[in-house]
Amino acid sequence: MKKVLGMIGAACLAAATCGVATAGSDVGSWYVAPQINGLWIDDVRKADDDIGFTFSLGHVFSPTWDAQLSVFTSKHDAPNNVDHTISGFAIAANRVFYRDQRVNPFISIGLAKMDNNYSPGPDKENLAATYGVGILADIGGNRAEGTNFQLRGDLGARRALGGREPLAHYTDYVAGLGLQYSWGGTPPAKPPGDSDGDGVTDDLDKCPGTPAGTPVNAEGCPLDSDGDGVTDDKDKCPNTPAGATVDATGCELDSDGDGVADSKDKCPNTPAGAKVDASGCELDSDGDGVVDSQDKCPDTPKGDRVDASGCSFKEELKLPGVEFDLDKATLRPESTAVLEGAISVLKRYPDLKIEVAGHTDAQGTDAYNMNLSKQRAIAVLDYLKAGGVSNVLSSRGYGERQPVASNATAEGRQENRRVVLRVLD
Repeated sequence: MKKVLGMIGAACLAAATCGVATAGSDVGSWYVAPQINGLWIDDVRKADDDIGFTFSLGHVFSPTWDAQLSVFTSKHDAPNNVDHTISGFAIAANRVFYRDQRVNPFISIGLAKMDNNYSPGPDKENLAATYGVGILADIGGNRAEGTNFQLRGDLGARRALGGREPLAHYTDYVAGLGLQYSWGGTPPAKPPGDSDGDGVTDDLDKCPGTPAGTPVNAEGCPLDSDGDGVTDDKDKCPNTPAGATVDATGCELDSDGDGVADSKDKCPNTPAGAKVDASGCELDSDGDGVVDSQDKCPDTPKGDRVDASGCSFKEELKLPGVEFDLDKATLRPESTAVLEGAISVLKRYPDLKIEVAGHTDAQGTDAYNMNLSKQRAIAVLDYLKAGGVSNVLSSRGYGERQPVASNATAEGRQENRRVVLRVLD
């Protein structure tokens, strides 16, 4: 019996320390468990302790409970050369702990029907309560197929249930060692993995290829903290205002390339290379209303009236380039830009009274040239009115009487065919 106890103790120690990869029997499994038993017979039964055999059939109902049917037998020497054979069957419920680990302790409680056969002598039957503890330790198996091998050790007792005589209340103690084989269970679902290591399991991850270290939301997709459509890992401008249009790097668009984002740019069509202020508008260093890039007179005294080039004027606003063909009062196409500049100047000074003065070269009669100069003045006046000028405007023809260049050359005569704006006040 000491050898049996030693074997059981060693097996339990090995069960607690062995390093196997399986973890308990799966729910739904059936199992068989053959065991060798050591039995300590109650002294009142006057029989020797000895070794027996148990065979159990069980079913794993849940992660914590097994139901078990066992048959057992053992043979013992009794006084007067009597052979005492103990056999029977038992039903029990086993409460198993840590089923998901490789070592599973359990407690057991049940009821047994025992046959006590004496040879020679009368046979006796009785019921017994069974209770005890045990341990299961994985030693092999195939989880994918739902099978498992375990080392099994039990320590328990059988308490007879009977009448008042002393033999009716004996308690035998049993220690068992054997194997348990289970099959037919349903392996627990494998916990979903996290393939990209972003902290969101694959079953919930809608962006499974997220680069390592990228901050993600609950769906495993890279964060877009400012909601501009560019994820944080690619966003070089992480605090873009809501609703702003951005480029592929998450930065606001700057359509005119002046360094001021479109959402803040009050002058969205600034010429390339122009210096701008914080609102994206070109600088006007001398405050004359003409931006520096177009200002040909950058140091205009404060308060001076300036033309489209930013230069001061007092009595006359010249329109360089507004010239006419010989004997014509029709504006040339290239005159349009100059006249648009004049319109912007007049709108800047709406209180000015302006005379549109027309001039000709010296070819032709004086009377003819006077009439032609009037027509040229009227053509410019009509263009200014059409452009929305609100100034008081009048027109006058001066003919050939006020040349600005020599009428002896073609170039000079071209310069004389002109219109200027005279300030009347």
